[in-house]
Amino acid sequence: MTIKEIAEQLNISISTVSKALNGATDVSESKRKLILDYAEKVGYAVRRKPQENRRICLLFESFDSENRNEMINSVMLSFNKYASSHGYEVVHDSVDSKPEDFDLAEYFLQNNFSAAFIVGINSHSRIFRQLVNSPIPIVLLDNHVPNAKNIATVSSDNISAIEAAVYYLNDMGHEKIGFVAGERESLVSAERLAGYILGMARRGLDVNGNSLFYGNFTRESGRAAAEHYKAKDFTAVICCSDYMAIGLIDGLTKAGRRVPDDISVTGFDDLEFLKFTNYNLTTIKQDFDRMGKAAFRLLVDMLDGHGARRTVLECQLIERGTVKKTCK
Repeated sequence: MTIKEIAEQLNISISTVSKALNGATDVSESKRKLILDYAEKVGYAVRRKPQENRRICLLFESFDSENRNEMINSVMLSFNKYASSHGYEVVHDSVDSKPEDFDLAEYFLQNNFSAAFIVGINSHSRIFRQLVNSPIPIVLLDNHVPNAKNIATVSSDNISAIEAAVYYLNDMGHEKIGFVAGERESLVSAERLAGYILGMARRGLDVNGNSLFYGNFTRESGRAAAEHYKAKDFTAVICCSDYMAIGLIDGLTKAGRRVPDDISVTGFDDLEFLKFTNYNLTTIKQDFDRMGKAAFRLLVDMLDGHGARRTVLECQLIERGTVKKTCK
């Protein structure tokens, strides 16, 4: 028997049944007893209390680019390291392997998870709307569900990081600065775009239709961005990811524009693979180890009864060789 069937038999909402089976505190004792007694009667495996359970689900969707692959894998490895060192079992699973009628709350309870770390999803994911009905604490990477009591978030300070990149380029003499964003539905991309617009506005610099190009975090979209910028008079371009930045450099070089002599380029992430290339990319460094550790600490705090919150981590501008000082 499933949670839905129990809810139908008792004429109680699915979320209330989920909470009672999970040991949530906002269900009355009488209703909890009714649900637990019935669940045991029909053979439903009633889970242990969360504080007795050290089993965490690390759930992910298929990664859509090289950039996301390396970034998310790095955060997942960090999360595993910290969770394992504190005696937690981490079970990896993919949303893509689930049937169309996949029920997230049912899945968590049936597998006896006490908490979940979910990575690689955006607002278009098929499980996104189910998150608010989760019977267990969830931490999201680079995403946010407003007013959700048991959903925390860990991310980098995308807005301030890009704003600082604008200031850096402007201090180097650049006034015509373009911006290569990621997908329109990506919260990360939206925040970085907001940082760009804010930084440009605070420095009194112009942003127009030619300033922006939407990519998808891939090298190929960076090359497409080069077609957009190659014949324009921008002296610098900020990219939302390292892979888009190197794609942009490739495309500009092919078009006869020299980086950084003719146009400066910056990336975002400071991915490990850059150490093994000749791009010498000026970029914004995210601390993936800290992100994994912060995600684990958020889950532990929520299991201890603390409320959900958002942890935002500072980034660092790494100056290398793809930015050149120019005259204003």
